Amino acid sequence: MPVAHVNGIDLYYEVHGGGEPLLWVGGLGASVREIPHLVDAYAQHYAFIAYDGRGCGRSGKPAEDYTIAGLADDAAALLDLLGVPSAFVYGSSMGGMVAQELALNHPQKVRALVLGCTTAGAVRGVRAGAETVRKMVESQSLSGDAALEAGWELGYSAAYIRAHRDELLARARFAAEIAAPRDAYLRQVIAAAKHDTYDRLEYIMCPTLIVHGSEDAMIPVGNAHLLKRGIPHAELAILQGAGHGYSLEAQAEADAIVLGFLRRHGEVTEGAADAAR
Repeated sequence: MPVAHVNGIDLYYEVHGGGEPLLWVGGLGASVREIPHLVDAYAQHYAFIAYDGRGCGRSGKPAEDYTIAGLADDAAALLDLLGVPSAFVYGSSMGGMVAQELALNHPQKVRALVLGCTTAGAVRGVRAGAETVRKMVESQSLSGDAALEAGWELGYSAAYIRAHRDELLARARFAAEIAAPRDAYLRQVIAAAKHDTYDRLEYIMCPTLIVHGSEDAMIPVGNAHLLKRGIPHAELAILQGAGHGYSLEAQAEADAIVLGFLRRHGEVTEGAADAAR
């Protein structure tokens, strides 16, 4: 089992494919087991690095306060240990918060940045509606398949759930085997609640792409527009009809956008530079 000892804990990680490095930073409580669809897609083009964050999956779960900046330090340390001086970075949901701090505090590590279904901070952001908050709270009291299915309702359309229920259930059960324990999960929740980069977004200098589903109930799409306002040079792609789980439900469209962006700041850029020499 590949484990990196960084910042006093063990981080479980995987590297798939080859070529330029692309670091994936997952969301709240997430593990690598939740993204086989992304591993399959991006490992065809990049050295796709994914890991279980502090408090999640097979990584360490220290009984101490977590911060988004501290989680970004873990990501930077992992890249150092892997001998990666800079990488493309794709952060989703809370992982997008971590990716922002990584770009701000370790700018040399981030070649280009993709921020998926995320926010610059809840306090000054566009908040989820009362019904969504109620469902999120109620889901915490559920267990087993009921808890898994309650989570789907917050991320996917009813039509998608009906068409892919068996697939979603198998995937969710597999990930749930290593789900973050409640205390570690709550530490991440508190860290995310304190996240605030609004006044620093202008200092994100690397090429940036913001991707968001128009029907995201958990982190409403207005947050993408606030990120765009704070990072004026960023590109903004809104996936019409998609929710918080756009990376799966609208994968073909989302991957095409992300891969196009990364290619423009990878091989194409290098080729142009070589031709100019």
